[in-house]
Amino acid sequence: MNSQQKMRIGIIGCGTAGPAAAILLARQGHRVELFDKAPSSLPVGAGFMLQPSGMSVLKNMNLLDDVLSLGSRIDTLHVWEKQQTLMRLDYADWRKNHFGLGLHRPALLDILLETMRCDGVQMHWQKNIIDAQQEKNYWTLTTDTGEHFGTFDLLIIADGARSSLRKFVSATAVDHSYPWGAHWFIGENRGAFASNQLHQIVHGTRILTGFLPTGRHAPNAPELLSLFWSVRLADDEYIRSQPLDDWKSQILRYEPNAATLLGQISDWSQIITARYGDVRLNRWTANGIAVLGDAAHAMSPQLGQGVNLALMDASCLAECIAESPLPLALKHYTRKRRLPISYYRAATRSLTPLFQSSYDWLTLPRKILFRTMQHIRPCRIAMTRSMAGVMFSKNSS
Repeated sequence: MNSQQKMRIGIIGCGTAGPAAAILLARQGHRVELFDKAPSSLPVGAGFMLQPSGMSVLKNMNLLDDVLSLGSRIDTLHVWEKQQTLMRLDYADWRKNHFGLGLHRPALLDILLETMRCDGVQMHWQKNIIDAQQEKNYWTLTTDTGEHFGTFDLLIIADGARSSLRKFVSATAVDHSYPWGAHWFIGENRGAFASNQLHQIVHGTRILTGFLPTGRHAPNAPELLSLFWSVRLADDEYIRSQPLDDWKSQILRYEPNAATLLGQISDWSQIITARYGDVRLNRWTANGIAVLGDAAHAMSPQLGQGVNLALMDASCLAECIAESPLPLALKHYTRKRRLPISYYRAATRSLTPLFQSSYDWLTLPRKILFRTMQHIRPCRIAMTRSMAGVMFSKNSS
């Protein structure tokens, strides 16, 4: 099969990598079907930062203007410790007219789903794929109800950090759960926090809270704000057994401006517990199969790169398929993605104990490290480029 022949492609997982890959490959003329176990698209998910790396993919897909209309432009990351700046990174310090974008996950997904529909991708909701079989270079999928779908020339696994199907590419996958996660809530900003800044507060390594302007459900709707509050997962059940006001008072102790947002919370059911993990595969592709996004390389959210890496994965795979026959394209994909993914994995693993751990002794070294790097321009620019998601990419200059 050469790069000009059209394939039938099956994609499992409707997060970010799956829909993005579906659109890009459908536009190449391939017949694409996407499967997800959810009954339909649901308005769930935390706010996230779309970085210049992810924006470059959406621009090439002609979707960036739609996304920008729903996002909050973020010019600065500002981290405070005891009312002093621990770290401040400004996108303009690296490149003028560059910025991040605070966005609600369903806003991006809705745009991707509508684009998929227009581009002829066949969407299968409520199809829980539990098995895949390969025969004569073709893949067949099986659901938990015994339905079969196929045959596919290429199978793309993009079913998230808890993927049950990546085993078909890597039998030695490592899925390490972190002991710390976060409580998160999305409400209306109502002017409580600057709309162009990701505002974070740390106190030791056990206290971390962040406030991210998160765009809008619709262009003229009120601006949303995402709250993240670090929590040791072993304590989550106990914390939720206590009065909600006790939880609120802890946050207000470190950020009184949060009162407007916290006033919108009346029940524990409004607060979601996010759990993080570190997924490592010894390879991301095999014969006629590729793993993308969190299913391939889930990380701690310290650098907030999950959605951006997923978009870059999808873009890179589509480019490789357009340029080379499938077996060679999969090899090229692995080669091109190895360095950036390895970098961000190492960076997030290094940062996690500095901000979410029980290692209080790291507080002073962290303070010395970041305040020193803050005043050395090459270091500050490197940190900003890392935040922007462009280290070791064609957008990194």
